[in-house]
Amino acid sequence: MKLPQVPQSSLQLPKIDWSRRPRRFLNSGELEVLIALVASTKPRHVLEFGVNEGRTAAAILEYVPGIQQYVGVDVLPGYVTPLPVQRNEVPNQPGHLAAHDDRFYLMLRERGSHDLHAFDLIEYDAVFIDGDHSVRGVIHDTALARNVVRPGGIIIWHDYHDLGTVGVAHALEQYRTQGDQIFHVQDTWLAFERR
Repeated sequence: MKLPQVPQSSLQLPKIDWSRRPRRFLNSGELEVLIALVASTKPRHVLEFGVNEGRTAAAILEYVPGIQQYVGVDVLPGYVTPLPVQRNEVPNQPGHLAAHDDRFYLMLRERGSHDLHAFDLIEYDAVFIDGDHSVRGVIHDTALARNVVRPGGIIIWHDYHDLGTVGVAHALEQYRTQGDQIFHVQDTWLAFERR
């Protein structure tokens, strides 16, 4: 069962200055969609699982007004990911592209979000899940996000596609068959759920 689609035209997409911004790991137009989804909650607190070098965090902090704290979670350098396709994605300098912003806080754990529980976190307006893309990882991060996202907040997942290399689609489509209201943004690898 595929997720129902939402057109990008239904979102208020920002114009982004790409002249100094790396594009690694996001398809064309996805950063704009991600920023629009996060901004739709008027967030004060944002959480990202799989912050990598902090490119997405830096962009959200730049283009979404009102954020007081942005927490980026990642693994320690040298971590071996469950999925072979993600092994070249473990950052040597986690969060460094957002480290200049006082609102950014980097939370490193040996196994990233797998070493966290809801009591380790505060309440968030938006959670972006872009870490462990195995089915088990997506289910873990989703459960954690659902425990810390405030009512009216949003959970966003990256890498929802049918290439067969990651388990995001399988996990999210399972949730959908259980009646969860998760949507796919057309022409992207992004999916979201409003809480």
